[in-house]
Amino acid sequence: MLDELPEWLRADPSQGLAREIRAARKARGWTLSDLSAAVKLDKGYLSKVERGLKAPSVSTLLNLARALDVPVAQLFGAEVDESAIHVSRGETRRAPADRADGYRLEALTTGKGRSGLEGFLVYPPPVFSDEFRAEHDGEELLFVVGGEVEVRFADRVVALREGDALQFPGRLQHQVRRTTNVACVLITVTRS
Repeated sequence: MLDELPEWLRADPSQGLAREIRAARKARGWTLSDLSAAVKLDKGYLSKVERGLKAPSVSTLLNLARALDVPVAQLFGAEVDESAIHVSRGETRRAPADRADGYRLEALTTGKGRSGLEGFLVYPPPVFSDEFRAEHDGEELLFVVGGEVEVRFADRVVALREGDALQFPGRLQHQVRRTTNVACVLITVTRS
């Protein structure tokens, strides 16, 4: 059962410090060279710290936290960077918007986070359109919240029922249509 979990769920908890240091560095838009210059430590050593191969000393952790402008507790995962959490309240979201191509969309996220992750609910039309095919950067994940849908790619159609999920590169041309009276699909897109 444990082997069926994704790697990030099976990871050793001691890797958390390494992940937090790397995340704080990337949040600043810094390269390892930038961090190396700021804390006056070897780039190779910092790379090993970020991969969990070396454990930094207390003074190194203090220097890293100062340079990255984060509390030391954040590096240990005991405190969360406020800008890392984004809440979208249902009562303040706009109602689903009808589009000319027959899709109704309800944005769940703003896409303004550092990850470039966007999420929305889609209420697809009952037919595929010859005039519209989505394609974009990043990965796409579809999860059927209710009803049944079909996803059409260039060479195949994939049927999905409530509870089914489908992941694929966004660069593939694709369309979604409902095959029941009502259908709702949660779609998330990562853009990096």
